[in-house]
Amino acid sequence: MKLRTWAFCLSEANQNLLRNPVLAIASVTTTAVSLLVLGVFLLLSANVNQIANTIESQVAVRAFFSQSTTPAQESAALVEVRGWPGVRSAKLVTRAQALSQLKQEFGNQGSVLNSLGSANPLEDSLSVTASAPKDVSPLAKRLNGLTGVVQVSYQSQVVSRLFNLIDGVRVVGLGLGILLVLGALLVINNAIRLGIIARRREISIMRLVGATESLVHWPFILEGLILGLIGSLVAAGVSWWGYGAVYSSAARSLPFLPLVSPTPIARDIAGILVVLGVVLGAVGFRLSLRRLARV
Repeated sequence: MKLRTWAFCLSEANQNLLRNPVLAIASVTTTAVSLLVLGVFLLLSANVNQIANTIESQVAVRAFFSQSTTPAQESAALVEVRGWPGVRSAKLVTRAQALSQLKQEFGNQGSVLNSLGSANPLEDSLSVTASAPKDVSPLAKRLNGLTGVVQVSYQSQVVSRLFNLIDGVRVVGLGLGILLVLGALLVINNAIRLGIIARRREISIMRLVGATESLVHWPFILEGLILGLIGSLVAAGVSWWGYGAVYSSAARSLPFLPLVSPTPIARDIAGILVVLGVVLGAVGFRLSLRRLARV
């Protein structure tokens, strides 16, 4: 189409939005809220994945040696375990190192352990990290068969429940995200359909005087794109700013929580929301084509 035709279509789209300001505001607001909630779930999902990956990398199986096990036997066991499939890393933790770690975990109360003197009740152990969560249980069973190992600990029930919870959050977030996108799509679709109904007579006259289908269609296409774009820009801006604020607050109060840095993730999700808003506007028009064809 010529530039003048594009200008006419854009003017018609703007006039249609101005004729129905309440509907336009409702469409933009609903689209913005839907995409904003979707953006929140995308950010939440990204952070859940980050936390899950961190937890998965830190889940360790501890195999404790009896005090009669020699250093040579412990070293041989370490070499053997490092060669097993499903093992990401393995290290030997001596009794002295275990006591030192325990004091650090106690923090200011660590001085209480000084009362033990030279009597260290802890045992040497192997700390083994699995390559994947499914490898934890088989590794624990295999470590039980090592020479000198008297106990294996990895809190199987806690680990299993934690991974199930993380998987559940991912599935629920995906399901809600799909529902929100469909809701925004229906709202934009209804806005365009109401615009078509309101301009039924005008569209009929345009066709009678020889207007092409593209000249009839494009004002509604642009209307859907404008509604989707404005709503998505609002959602993208709020989600970007909001996540930055939440991340800064969490970094001060919960420094141990491995959140995703806002620089790439918030920008990327804001871009996704803008593209999705435009796509929703275009798809909303496509759903209204049947109504336009009957006018």
